Amino acid sequence: MTEKKMEVQSLKKYYGKKENITKALAGISFQVVDDEFIGIMGSSGSQRPGLSC
Repeated sequence: MTEKKMEVQSLKKYYGKKENITKALAGISFQVVDDEFIGIMGSSGSQRPGLSC
């Protein structure tokens, strides 16, 4: 049986102001279960978070 280690629902991240907003994450959802690994890719300085389970 796989056990859920992490679940994210409707994650949103916006940068800027109303007239010039950038949607970095527009409502993503995912889950990580036992024996799974995830990676987040982005260019240097893109402020990608580190996640570990």
